[in-house]
Amino acid sequence: MEVGKQNVEWCEVTVVIDDATTELFAMPAHNDDPDQTPAFHVTKSTADLVGQDFERYKPSLERMADTWQEEKKQFMKEQKLTDQSKAEVR
Repeated sequence: MEVGKQNVEWCEVTVVIDDATTELFAMPAHNDDPDQTPAFHVTKSTADLVGQDFERYKPSLERMADTWQEEKKQFMKEQKLTDQSKAEVR
């Protein structure tokens, strides 16, 4: 897995190289876009480290992606309830 390439993915999740990232593996905040997908925002050095021993990091990356997806589902449910409540108030 070569990090210098465009369109790098880990566990079917896009990897965004961003040296301004302060977290080890940052994920985007959820928004109301139903098509939003997870992405790993990492520094180049973190991406290089993971690339050297991907199998070691894979279980954690998979858990992070799964957790993000579950949280996104919950976020969308809460957004829908909030939108319905606002509509009822009007």
